[in-house]
Amino acid sequence: MEAITTETTEQSSLAVRVKFMGEMPALIGQRSLEVVLPREASIGDLLASLSKTYGDAFKCRVFCGPEKLHHTMLIFVDGENIKGRGGLAAKLGNGEVEVIMLPMFGGG
Repeated sequence: MEAITTETTEQSSLAVRVKFMGEMPALIGQRSLEVVLPREASIGDLLASLSKTYGDAFKCRVFCGPEKLHHTMLIFVDGENIKGRGGLAAKLGNGEVEVIMLPMFGGG
């Protein structure tokens, strides 16, 4: 598991374990990774960090516009959908945090 670190001190940082589902591992090159962010970070901060690291392919799969997630992208923080926690503004927490990114597929 690769770790992505932004500049923080240990007491003010938060370790976020991100798991990728669906076609996301092929896009990222791995199924999970750890991102270190400031303690007060939000989902938006996490996605901005991942977008910076993984570029336009990641950004285009996750977002459909500025600050707007694709309707097919589900994101859970510690098992709870971010839609019920304030969307991109949802805080990640204070301890160990697990984020799951699950793209849905339409069809029929």
